[in-house]
Amino acid sequence: MPAAEPTHRLRVLFLCTGNSCRSQMAEGWARALRSDRIEAHSAGTHPHGLNPLAVRAMAEAGVDIRSHASRRPEEIGLPFDVVVTVCDAAHESCPVFPGARTVHVGFDDPPRLAAGAATDDDAMPHYRRVRDQIRAFVERLPEAIAEDCCGGRSCTPAPDAQAIRDQVRTGYARIAQAGSWSALQAPQAAGCCSGPASAAGGGCCGPATFTPEQLAAAIGYTQGELASAPAGANMGLSCGNPTAVASLRPGETVLDLGAGGGFDCFIAGAKVGAAGRVIGVDMTPEMLAKARANATSYARQTGLSNVEFRLGEIEHLPVADASVDVVISNCVLNLSPDKGRVWREIARVLRPGGRVAVSDLALLRPLPESVRADLEALVGCVAGAVSVEDVRAQAAAAGLAGITLASKPGYVDALTDWDDPLYRRIVQALPAGSKPSDYVTSLDVTAVKP
Repeated sequence: MPAAEPTHRLRVLFLCTGNSCRSQMAEGWARALRSDRIEAHSAGTHPHGLNPLAVRAMAEAGVDIRSHASRRPEEIGLPFDVVVTVCDAAHESCPVFPGARTVHVGFDDPPRLAAGAATDDDAMPHYRRVRDQIRAFVERLPEAIAEDCCGGRSCTPAPDAQAIRDQVRTGYARIAQAGSWSALQAPQAAGCCSGPASAAGGGCCGPATFTPEQLAAAIGYTQGELASAPAGANMGLSCGNPTAVASLRPGETVLDLGAGGGFDCFIAGAKVGAAGRVIGVDMTPEMLAKARANATSYARQTGLSNVEFRLGEIEHLPVADASVDVVISNCVLNLSPDKGRVWREIARVLRPGGRVAVSDLALLRPLPESVRADLEALVGCVAGAVSVEDVRAQAAAAGLAGITLASKPGYVDALTDWDDPLYRRIVQALPAGSKPSDYVTSLDVTAVKP
């Protein structure tokens, strides 16, 4: 016989410092999704009013929190079953609530993440990502409490995923400041995808032993394509030429995931022409600033003003549903800790009949266990790659069709032959007689949205 449904709703307080953003989102989600099990309230140790971007993010998800009040716990005046502290400061200064269980959940602070955003629209992807994290936590909160899943420990959601994002964001900021990957030197800065050890290497993040121009020519960019991009846009971060694979046509709207300095965006802009449009998305403010500066040079050089750049994560694209004809990406998806979510976002923004053209790194076979730990510490670009068949499965699960995968081991062989420091280390770590291209390949992925 199934267990009887509980008759007592959990009285939950979501506590933060300002009671302006994260705790308000949590209260909104709990009221919208779990009012059968949760009586939700929120408060702050030092409340300072609702954050308008938090209100906007929740409204986009269909939850109206405009009428919420920003207040202190004592203003509510109720005993609580559970107190959920949603920021570290609130956790450290949490008042005593007799009889209540306290759970700490370390959600990111959207205003802090968006501090470098030039506009509210640029800031919104950070609010959307935290909003969705909070929703996932709230959805399972009653069951988690009933199961005592936390046992007094922190219930922080997916810390490893956020650590990867922060690591990548920090590394690419350094590349933007240096001008290209090859300009970085190991004693000066950490690598784009991992710790200091990767700064002497290249891989999908770009070579340290040859120029961005040499790499672009080696992987198939024509001189005409290179001429259409402003000086400095090519930062040596490519592992393929998705603009060629996409067979872009005049008048199309193109979205580039992980646009960097705008290299592929400017090449695409020349191909779609004045009637077309190109949107580049990057999560690193420093890269965005560089791309926008390059856009000025591009407009002066070509007479076109058809390229724009937006701040955002590829797992939460700042782009409307069914609004683009083509999605391209160049050696970026392997950096995401949630690749399935990226593919779903690609499917969401594509119009029916829209196309995907992605160049990325993938695994031909599992990396040996003896080298996995070293590679993960060495470079996320390789260690973050999934198998070729996993790429196919993720694209198919997102609802895409006509999926084709073209392996190009020549890219990895070239880096190995050119004695790239990263690939030299990989060779040293692999079993005798093996080479990196036995395990890793550059992969062109094409698909369509039915």
